[in-house]
Amino acid sequence: MNANASDPRLYPEGLYVHLPFCEALCTYCDFARELYSSDRPNRYLAALERELDTKLRRLHPRGGAFAPRTLFVGGGTPSSLSLPQLDAFFDLLDRHVDRARLEEFTVECNPGSTDAAKLARLRARGVNRVSFGVQSFQPHLLQLLGRVHGAKHGAEAVARAREAGFENVSIDLMHGLPTQSLDDLKRDLDAALALETEHLSAYGLIHEAGTPLTQAVQRGQVARPGPEEEAAHYRLVMETLDSGGLPMYEISNYAKPGREAQHNLIYWRNEAYLGVGVSAAEYVAGARSVNRKDVNAYLEAVERGADPAASTETLTGAARAREALVLALRLREGVDLAAFAARWGFDVEAAFPELLATFTREGLLERAAGRLRITRQGLPVADGILSELV
Repeated sequence: MNANASDPRLYPEGLYVHLPFCEALCTYCDFARELYSSDRPNRYLAALERELDTKLRRLHPRGGAFAPRTLFVGGGTPSSLSLPQLDAFFDLLDRHVDRARLEEFTVECNPGSTDAAKLARLRARGVNRVSFGVQSFQPHLLQLLGRVHGAKHGAEAVARAREAGFENVSIDLMHGLPTQSLDDLKRDLDAALALETEHLSAYGLIHEAGTPLTQAVQRGQVARPGPEEEAAHYRLVMETLDSGGLPMYEISNYAKPGREAQHNLIYWRNEAYLGVGVSAAEYVAGARSVNRKDVNAYLEAVERGADPAASTETLTGAARAREALVLALRLREGVDLAAFAARWGFDVEAAFPELLATFTREGLLERAAGRLRITRQGLPVADGILSELV
């Protein structure tokens, strides 16, 4: 893992930490998570520190500080930890991470489990950005999703974050949900814009196999919207947020200028990042790995000194360049074709002449001023476009 610290393609600029604990298990979620119990995080944090220490020793075999530019704590629901457990977690980070270069430190929170005391503690420990999993402001949709917070809690959480001193707040919304009408979605978007957050992520529901919501759809208890309805939801999100002062900068993300999620930009620009915790992914020195998804399997692996990774892959040449292209095309800025060729040694137009011509003719891609990007018409079907370029 010994990577060149001057090259962001090889040396990790970001650190992702996964805390899997939740107060309830949402009906749609397929992430690595488990119900919170008061004693479980202590064992998990010990394993987390052991994994982080091992990886940093490999990254800096001759010693030296790990000073990432971004730090993102996701889950699960990190805010489900108690105040003493949160302090133990931050103490762990302080022992291993030099914050001298840290620009963005994000923690994901649930509106229903983040009180004023926890927000004050997050801010006091250096967190400068919080992301609330609001998902909807409609009671029937929150119930469908199995969320533990109520319709008013999203706005209350943002207000508490402001009181705690946070000047960079993000919220998540979902669209394309069973039973969700365009009116429901418009009300959610209007309510979100009224909060004047700096950032908003709007995700279309992915029906993950085995989740309670997917099973309910399969049993015919609820009906998922059709492709045209899902596309209509997506267009409404784009139009409403763009006109409301949150322009799109990535397929599912919107922000005030200068408030784009810096950690996620590392992913989309195919730069290196370190990941620790159950299910955490990382990309260091051209190798991509993903940790075990089962919490017990992760703990047992780390505790016996084994590698917790479930898979590792090193892409080279054209395969690595195509992956970088697909990630970059998610961004509204698109791809600077000359710069891309210089960085990756890959001529996009020469590699996909017929495909690019077809997508351009159909109005799904556009090329202008040396850049290639997905058009607004193509955004609702972006996954289909990108799958052709892998």
